[in-house]
Parts: sequence; structure tokens; C-alpha cells
Amino acid sequence: MTTLDKTKEIISRITHCNQDDINPDTTLKEIKADSLHWIQIIVGLENAFDIEIDIDNMKEFSSIGDFISYIDSCA
Repeated sequence: MTTLDKTKEIISRITHCNQDDINPDTTLKEIKADSLHWIQIIVGLENAFDIEIDIDNMKEFSSIGDFISYIDSCA
């Protein structure tokens, strides 16, 4: 499973959005997740990829592609 596929699965499970609506160009605003959802997404991604996401770095993310790049750079 690719980083994108796993990320889409986690976001979809938490926000109940369709995985097909999520791609690298999807902006974080388009996800329509509240702050609790984002905490759950971050924890889910950290657990799935065995990484720690620096919240300060996350402030620079504007799209799902930014998340993917960050996750891949931590591997």
C-alpha cells in the first residue's frame, strides 16, 4: 500500500469522506475536518507510519501532497 493510499484510508475513516475525493492536490481545507479530526488524523498517520509529525511543520502544509512528502521524508 502506498503512502497516499494509507493516508487516504486514514482520512476517509476519520472524516467519513470518500477516498476517491482525496488526491495529492486536495487542500487541507477541502477535507473539512475540525480540530479533533486533525488530531485523530495525525495520530493515525503517526501510528501507521511509525513517525512523529511535528505540529510546527504541519502549519506549512497546504495539501495532502505536503503530508505525503513529509511522511516519505521521515521514512
